[in-house]
Amino acid sequence: MPLNLSKLGKILKTLNRLETPATFNVSLPVKLEVKKELNPITYLVKIGNKEVETKSDIPLAVGKKYFAQIKEFKNSVQITNLKEYPKILQTLDKITLPKEFSSLKKDEVLHHLANAKNKDEFLFFMNILIAFEKKIHHLIINEKRKALMQYKYEKNSLKFYAVFSNLGEIEGVITQTRLTVYSPYDATIRLIQEYKDEINLIVQTIKKEVKPIYDFSNSLLDLRV
Repeated sequence: MPLNLSKLGKILKTLNRLETPATFNVSLPVKLEVKKELNPITYLVKIGNKEVETKSDIPLAVGKKYFAQIKEFKNSVQITNLKEYPKILQTLDKITLPKEFSSLKKDEVLHHLANAKNKDEFLFFMNILIAFEKKIHHLIINEKRKALMQYKYEKNSLKFYAVFSNLGEIEGVITQTRLTVYSPYDATIRLIQEYKDEINLIVQTIKKEVKPIYDFSNSLLDLRV
């Protein structure tokens, strides 16, 4: 059955247009990097171009990146809903992507693989090739802001997972009449509901943890066809 990817792509593109605000008094998830442990519960973290101190009851790893919801106060920031930065985005941060809204076909993947400029690009396209063999496809939503979608056709539906550099991860299922979207963030769910009229489908949003359809490997030793 023909499922229209452009309908799904439209709402994903709308979400991806949003940029991280200059201040962090917002509920949308943003990327942070732990720069230094100041004491067992206080850390120096980088959010955008800013370095700020914050407290965390959960131990954070220095040098590691996370997604989190941020609220800024006078002398500190509050971090909630902390989640590990996805492996896919770790790879995307290191490479140059092809054109925006490019659905990567097998021959294109092989071409990029053969012309990879470095190990990171080679690993990226090798992962996509292996995923392709599992009938999992990749769609580049935005090459500049590092946004990528995975999708897989199932009986009478299409399953998808999308990751954004400043909005986090979403997962969902699209049928001929309905789009169901999952996200761990209330703000992302509200945003999807706000723009749901842009597609001609019934839109249902559910809060839950999400995961990739295909989890990228950062090592050649872990890759299996």
